[in-house]
Amino acid sequence: MAIEKLTFGGSGLAHIGDLAVFVPSTIPGQKVEIVITKFRGNSAEARVQKILRKAKDEIMPRCQHFHDCGGCQWQNLPYDKQISYKEDIIRETLTHLTPVDEDIRSTLAGRVLKIIPSPQVYHYRNKLELSFGFSSMDTEEKDGKRIYFDNGPTVGFHQPGKWQTVLPISECHLYDEQIGQLLSDVRRFMEETRLPVYNPKTHKGLFRTLLLRRGIHTGEMMIGFVVKARKKELEPIFQHFMRFAGRSGLKSLLVIENMSLNDKPEEPKVHCLAGKPYITERLFDLTFEISPFSFFQTNTLGTEKLYQAIVDGAEITQKDVVLDAYCGMGTIGQYVARFAQKVVGVESHPTAIEDALKSAGKNRIGNISFYKGRMEQVIGDQLSPGGKYQFSVAIVDPPRAGMHPKALAGVLAHKPERLVYVSCNTATFARDLGVILKAGYDLRTVQPVDLFPHTAHIETVAVLQRKA
Repeated sequence: MAIEKLTFGGSGLAHIGDLAVFVPSTIPGQKVEIVITKFRGNSAEARVQKILRKAKDEIMPRCQHFHDCGGCQWQNLPYDKQISYKEDIIRETLTHLTPVDEDIRSTLAGRVLKIIPSPQVYHYRNKLELSFGFSSMDTEEKDGKRIYFDNGPTVGFHQPGKWQTVLPISECHLYDEQIGQLLSDVRRFMEETRLPVYNPKTHKGLFRTLLLRRGIHTGEMMIGFVVKARKKELEPIFQHFMRFAGRSGLKSLLVIENMSLNDKPEEPKVHCLAGKPYITERLFDLTFEISPFSFFQTNTLGTEKLYQAIVDGAEITQKDVVLDAYCGMGTIGQYVARFAQKVVGVESHPTAIEDALKSAGKNRIGNISFYKGRMEQVIGDQLSPGGKYQFSVAIVDPPRAGMHPKALAGVLAHKPERLVYVSCNTATFARDLGVILKAGYDLRTVQPVDLFPHTAHIETVAVLQRKA
């Protein structure tokens, strides 16, 4: 069957009669043999069994792991084609999913601007998270007991749908090259120390995940070993980790306890063996401290393009009081503050608020405040209309799920002159856009910014103006 186009989420679309079939890891123009894996009403999901014909635009992917890893969807497309398809997906998603009348919906595609490309197409990621584990695992019954055996430990990525095993990664063309060299050092460390890795079936073993970060502008690097062990158990082996302490550029060497069954511990205990428990990075002329679990955009140079698009769209003046909703560690708000009278950030994660307050102090920004709490609660309580602040500009950067209805209603109750909606999920943005348009706003522009080359992820900056 022939792949017709790319859809939201990155899958290729084909048809069997009236049945729409979504096929991951395909591109338009390919002819493929498929196996259907799931039916959903009048659509289905499938996987590629065999590529029968290549697409005209298809190129050889740079990475040897492309067909197995799942981290990249479009590395077999030239970059100009990738971003062109992203523009098309945004236009189509807004046209089909925005819940407004047809006469309004038909105008939305025309508001989408030409995408801003990533300054770096390869090696743009400042953060890498990998799993320790085994590339294959089997079991057998012996004397009434289940015995697990494997082919030796490794470090890499979990393939889609294969959470128990790890694909060994010898190269990745998305993360920073210095991070790649650090990963090579970790591999040698594993081979020489032979310390055990965590087994998700038995919940035994030491190494769970590996966190590597690098400040692109500062060159500072972090290694974080997430382990299943208490400090008392770790102390005898701390000296093994100290081999990394003298490495050029390494400013943070961490061992992080995680005793839970979950790979993402809620309250991890961090032991700093060398340097500091954070690295620093710059955005424009601002400096931020990044701890192991800080949310900081993974494409530093692309983030600066994104933030400039926000400022350009918002047209902020010294008279404006700006809401920075879902502010994280306050990076957007701190950049915006120089243009505004006042910025107020709201974030639910306590650690992010601590990071925001600390960096705002170090950056000597006096016209920014932060509120800790869920957006839907804070905007209806401490920051309700008629209170301390009346927002003339609202910048919202919600998670992939979009805005909570009460949060969106609370923002709209302030009747800001301009609303800038930063989205990493065009489908949930389209849903929220319908509410905003019905509340008396016009969509001026949707500016796509590519922060994730070779993947289907899309970032957009939408600017809405309140009608007179």
